[in-house]
Formats: sequence, structure tokens, C-alpha cells
Amino acid sequence: MNRTRVLFGVGVVLVLVVSGVWQFSGSTAVAPIEEVSTSTVASNTQAPSSITETPITPPSRPVQASFALAKEDTIASWDFKGAYTGNPELVTKAQNEINRLSGLLATATSSAMILSVGVANQYELLGDGTKQYEYLGRAIQASPENGLPWHNLGVLMERLDALRTARIAYEQATLLQPQLAVYHYAYLEFLIANMKDDTTNIEKAFTAAEKSIGKRQYLIDLRAEWETS
Repeated sequence: MNRTRVLFGVGVVLVLVVSGVWQFSGSTAVAPIEEVSTSTVASNTQAPSSITETPITPPSRPVQASFALAKEDTIASWDFKGAYTGNPELVTKAQNEINRLSGLLATATSSAMILSVGVANQYELLGDGTKQYEYLGRAIQASPENGLPWHNLGVLMERLDALRTARIAYEQATLLQPQLAVYHYAYLEFLIANMKDDTTNIEKAFTAAEKSIGKRQYLIDLRAEWETS
């Protein structure tokens, strides 16, 4: 069953919904809608299916990115078919939004993280993994204590089949903001979909989630799905 997830700004919350532009084969359990309080959200910024390890230097060559990928991971191509790929009108729309957000980012201070995530999201729509990666790195540098760019980095790495690196990024989001259920759900969904035999990390993730957010029904559903998969 396809797992689809979108995170987007609505006032001062991010809402997890089970529909949008990002699809994986994965969890059959349906994540509950969650409201996630954040300190700042860029208005009119689209965050597709994505949420960006320590400061990242933008890669000069996509296949040899300076971000420390896990040893076992390689990325054949950083380009993919984005939601706007092949649609000139939507491509122009994304480029205009990139220009707008980049202009704001040039003088931003407290909003630099969310603006960088916003630019990264536009590049996701265009299918430009290199630039998406770059701006997620900028977001991490701007706000290293926030889990949002780390989550989005996990989504990007999963899409590019750099699964061990994706696992690190998803987990980091849960470590930085353990009170946010959506990050625990996303990490567990990823593990169950891609690494269901990694009992050690899955049990560790369940334990951390239950400690941080309690034994919620969705965690029970995910465990049942994993144990019967």
C-alpha cells in the first residue's frame, strides 16, 4: 500500500496529512493527523512530502556529495521526476517561488531555517535533488536544534535509495524533537517499510517513541503490522 505524506505550513502549525505528492510502498497502517507546533512558518511556502547530520556543505558533484553518506550508500543520480516536472506553467511557478523565498532568505535571521526548507521544497517539486539537498543543509545550519530539515533529508535520501543515510536522518529528527509524534511515526514507517529485519533499531525506535509520546494506538498498529510482515 502506498504511503503518502505532506507537511505544510498553516499559520503556526505543521499538519501531517495522508495525501499529496510523495509516494512509497510501505506502511499499511494510517497515521493519525497530527498538529505540530513550530516557532515559525513561512507563509505561502509549500512543503511537499518532505521534512534536512551536522552542518552540510552543498555538493559540487551530486554523486560525491560532501554530506557523509553511510558507507554502504551510493547515489546514482540526484535527479528525479518531481511533481512539477514536464509542466512549464508549474515549473515557472516553482522558480518564481524560489526567487521570492531566496530574496527573503538573503536578509533573514530567525526565519532562515523555514525559508531554506521552503526553497528545498520547491526544488523537490522540480525534481532537483542536488539543490534540495543544498537548502536542507542550509536549514540545518540555521537551526541545528530543529527536526524538520532532518526529517526532510530522510525523505530525500529514501527517495534516492540511500537507505542507511535516510535512517540516520529520520532518527535524528526524533532525537532533536522527541515530543513530536510525527517524527516517530515517520521513522518507524521507514524502518518497517525498508528494514523490517533490523530488529535492534526497530525495537529501539518503538521504545523511544513510547517513552516520548506514550503508547498511542498508532504505535500499537505499527508494531502489529511489523510483527505480521
